[in-house]
Amino acid sequence: MTTRRDPWTPFRLWVALTIGLFAARSLSLSTAFLWPGAIPGWILLSMVLFALALAAKALLFPGRVVAWRNGEPGFWAELTEDWRQWWQRRSRQ
Repeated sequence: MTTRRDPWTPFRLWVALTIGLFAARSLSLSTAFLWPGAIPGWILLSMVLFALALAAKALLFPGRVVAWRNGEPGFWAELTEDWRQWWQRRSRQ
């Protein structure tokens, strides 16, 4: 059996790096010791846009979807069954 990789791993890593860079930038701007080479905002913007691209890729190409198996009722059938049971309990009271 082949192991499937998590499509959200690159997104999580990139968001962690982006948050870390944002924290370093905010620290450099909030202290009295401004770094001579402060991190420009366009770098953070490009990192956020790249994170959005990674999220879109993970959403469009999940790679871990388990195929629907024959004989399973599906989401709608389970939802209607839950509603029917709830309605029966309520009507008994």
